[in-house]
Amino acid sequence: MNIRQFLYSLAAIFFLTSLSSCVSNSGGSSSGGSGINDTARYLAGLPGGTRSELSLSRNSAGWKGHQSRMDKLWSTHSGRRSHIRGFRKNLSGLTAPGVLFYPFGGPDYLHASALFPGAKNYVLVGLEGTDSMPDLASLSEGELSRGLGGIAGSLRTVTGASYFITKEMRVDLQSTALRGTLPLLLAQIARNGQTVSSVQAVGLGAGGVLTSRASGSACPGWHIRAGGKNIYYFREDLSNGGLGDRRLLKFVSSKGSPVTFVKSASYLMHGGGFSSIRDYIVNQSRGLVQDPSGVPYRYLVDSGMNIKLYGNYQGPIDTFNSKHQPDLVAAYRNGTHPVKPMSFGMGYLLNPSRACIIVARR
Repeated sequence: MNIRQFLYSLAAIFFLTSLSSCVSNSGGSSSGGSGINDTARYLAGLPGGTRSELSLSRNSAGWKGHQSRMDKLWSTHSGRRSHIRGFRKNLSGLTAPGVLFYPFGGPDYLHASALFPGAKNYVLVGLEGTDSMPDLASLSEGELSRGLGGIAGSLRTVTGASYFITKEMRVDLQSTALRGTLPLLLAQIARNGQTVSSVQAVGLGAGGVLTSRASGSACPGWHIRAGGKNIYYFREDLSNGGLGDRRLLKFVSSKGSPVTFVKSASYLMHGGGFSSIRDYIVNQSRGLVQDPSGVPYRYLVDSGMNIKLYGNYQGPIDTFNSKHQPDLVAAYRNGTHPVKPMSFGMGYLLNPSRACIIVARR
């Protein structure tokens, strides 16, 4: 190699190294390295790098206001989270599955991680969007301020009411530059104390094979690596027609026999239009933790699963009065299964005096 070739090679190495550094630290929707982790912490209202390239720095009054809002949200949620951690003693053998399947939960990593902290893979599913997140450095001060406000607004429902309200989330996020589920997921992961190592836009190919997301790909989603775990979110209609070739369910099964978590599921599986996802949960889950809005109690009884009940179920809230389950109310009263008290509410039944969690094991 002559001196000119050497210099060209050296220049090429320098260029590629610089390019890699820019991608890793851009905070974009498909990136890795310390940059994406600092982006997650920034969105979560947590200390981090100076991010001098941002129009709304961590030293600004606007970002400090966001930090204060997020601190208050997590302080509000800390009481329920403490109760959830205490409840885990009732889930022996279920809290560290190879895969935790959370259909109908949207981007609610908060409760999935609290109940199942040892899971290797989390598969969250909802109808909320998977828009790409822009480089934060490209946003104006006003855009960042509105985006951070949208994140806090959406997280207010899951930290307070224990579930995302899709319509409200759309209002909070769709009018800002930080729309979709990725900012919410990153903020929750950072607040959970985990380091984000990479984010990839993904989809699912035939047979449930994970692929890079292409325009119009099935089951568009995100694959986030954080704290040694794989966190997946997929946008998918879980109705019989929406599941199509069941590639989502095949993907879940490829990770092992799942433990399934269901709450605030609008009682969709009580109707015939969601029989495929209901049958999958009942037949393929080695464990199921749910509130009464999930799989109807009678299907769990018919499956022969071992059932334990928690709380003091008296019926659904008025909004879902047509989904009353007299057999479940009777099971609580007559001792068909072991019943233990609960000190907190979850899902639609936030009042502990009416709370209900069903734990079924195969």
